[in-house]
Amino acid sequence: MKHIAWILALAFILIPAGLSAHEEALTEEQAAAAGVGIDDKTGQTIPADITLLDENGSEVRFGDLLGRPVILNLVYYTCDHICPQVMEGLARVLPSLSMTPDRQYRILTVSFDETDTPKIARSRKHDYLTALGKPFPEAAWRFLTASKASIDRLTEATGFRFRRDSHGFIHPSVLILLSPQGKIVKYMQVTKYTYGQAYPVTFSPFDLDVALTEAAQGKAVTTVQRAVLYCFAHEPPGLEKFFGILSIVGIVTLAAMAAFFVYLKVTEKRYRTDR
Repeated sequence: MKHIAWILALAFILIPAGLSAHEEALTEEQAAAAGVGIDDKTGQTIPADITLLDENGSEVRFGDLLGRPVILNLVYYTCDHICPQVMEGLARVLPSLSMTPDRQYRILTVSFDETDTPKIARSRKHDYLTALGKPFPEAAWRFLTASKASIDRLTEATGFRFRRDSHGFIHPSVLILLSPQGKIVKYMQVTKYTYGQAYPVTFSPFDLDVALTEAAQGKAVTTVQRAVLYCFAHEPPGLEKFFGILSIVGIVTLAAMAAFFVYLKVTEKRYRTDR
């Protein structure tokens, strides 16, 4: 029975790891090799004249969207991996915050994919406001798109490094807290993704309340960590072989476990016959 327990444990560890490893955190070295990550720009102010497009296609200045603490979320709207999980996690925590949306804080979700359009931004806004499950001011959560030039300025100002890939983008998952004047006061990095759960990404209402309070005060807090969760649609370069081998090992382990059970049954049957 001990052998069976060990085989089961190994199979349950290796098989999910091989199948879902692309949703885990990259090491610092892997991120550097891929050219992605977060450069700490805490204390610096994002240029107010960066031009964006709102959900209706109207041109807006970044500075005109400020005036209260801001949760800035950089994603791309066609992502089907961690980006939507992060926004779902954010949508679930918003009703639990102590601050009043729009009056005391605002969320700006900006796509760093220049091919995203206001139409798709408007669709995503409808999805996540619906996910809130209660009325929420539309002005409190803006979904924005931009030209490549504006995206480059925004990502440079925030230290957000991403890379286009044949399957989408490789990029860090992070919430950036801004003061009412647009100063970066804190990075809240998504460091945990619970594979197999209905809601893989969660945020603490207390932590987000504290972060917004710090943002309101303009209090800059350096929080960039090394173990950052990255979003990518497939295994990063250099890791495909490793993940493939890991999957094979898991499958072979499962096959060995099945063969072992068959062996036990046959042995047990012979033992009873001999008796």
